Amino acid sequence: MNPPNTNLQPGQSGNDVAQLQQFLLAQGLLTQADIATGPGIYGPKTTNAVKRWQQANGVDNTSGPGFWGPRSIAVASGQGGAQETEQDIDAQYMEAALRNPKVASLINGGDTAESIFAALQSGNLSGITNSQGMPFSVEEQQKAMERGRDDTKLYYEALQNKETASVEANLAQKQANYQDYLLNSGQQFEDDKLKADKSAADSGVLFSGSRFQKERKMQNAYNQDQQSQFGATSRDIGNTAQDFQYKYGNKAAGGLKDFFKLGANTYNAGVAKGGVGSSGISSIYNPAQSNYQGTRNTERSTAVNQRAAGYLQNRGNKLLASGYNNKL
Repeated sequence: MNPPNTNLQPGQSGNDVAQLQQFLLAQGLLTQADIATGPGIYGPKTTNAVKRWQQANGVDNTSGPGFWGPRSIAVASGQGGAQETEQDIDAQYMEAALRNPKVASLINGGDTAESIFAALQSGNLSGITNSQGMPFSVEEQQKAMERGRDDTKLYYEALQNKETASVEANLAQKQANYQDYLLNSGQQFEDDKLKADKSAADSGVLFSGSRFQKERKMQNAYNQDQQSQFGATSRDIGNTAQDFQYKYGNKAAGGLKDFFKLGANTYNAGVAKGGVGSSGISSIYNPAQSNYQGTRNTERSTAVNQRAAGYLQNRGNKLLASGYNNKL
């Protein structure tokens, strides 16, 4: 069973949590009876199972024991926590492209990979008429379009895969940074609350009105800071997602929906212990709010047309060179 690749925490529920439970079941850390008490619910049994898995696999969980975050996801997916760079991703797609037989044959003819990819983009802007100055047949144009699509498929599919992987890594890192903020902020609130309670007890004002007001101020300060962090992260994720949507359209951006979700802490200074809970997960970006066809999609369509025009013009030139005009 594959592990989920989204950040999860105690108190959540849903299909991703159910997937995590099935993964822990396969690891021998949960039983069917354990899952039956709360299927799809990130409760104490799931939390303890995650802690045991983290300990067994050497995951540094000091910032959130029992939380399924970036470090756990990296180890579970076999990445060991290593972060791929943009150069690593570029190299992988270039290597894959070079293994394509069509590209390899062109390179053997003296062209470089860079010049081949540039040609696939630029095409030929000449008109699409035959040797008599008349339009080519529909069948001839369709064949030219098919060749143009074949020529551009390698480049544009590799480009979309690369840019999708890059934006997913970018959005996942933003989510992870915000999750770390929530964990650290929650721990700091509990520490501050414990210190304030101890100070009030030592001063004999544990049940005074002034203590209640100070707790309220502290709670409000944490809430305001969290709202600021939530807003900044939401805008950051929204801008990144909108840029990707602008390139590839609404449907492609909708496929990134798992990266648009953020949760929050709930702070309560008026309890005896703890005082930090977790609110529900909310979506902070909706691709349907903007309607983009996708500049990359338009660019690809233009490149296909240009390649097709080039093939038709070359066919017309060959007909002229062979004396086809003299046969009329």
